[in-house]
Amino acid sequence: MAAYLMISYDVSDAERFADYNPGSGKAIRQTISNYGGNVLAAGPAEATVGSAPSICVLVSFPDVDAAKAWQDDDEYAPLKAIRLEATTNVNEVVLPGF
Repeated sequence: MAAYLMISYDVSDAERFADYNPGSGKAIRQTISNYGGNVLAAGPAEATVGSAPSICVLVSFPDVDAAKAWQDDDEYAPLKAIRLEATTNVNEVVLPGF
């Protein structure tokens, strides 16, 4: 059953974040693809209710296990470290599809 990974965060260090996106965009997409994932949406929130983080990302995976495996991927780890260094208010949620 499909699963969806939602990640949201605020960019706190724009210069460092540029090393992640767009700097590592191709490598990030490749690691997602390795787990059968596909980025469905990414970017600043266009419409919000209440307060919202500056960046939201929605990724589909074949199942929950694939989404979790990508989050722990050794190849993605150094790229994820850049994102975590450059952001605050980070939330990551994996939801099973219906």
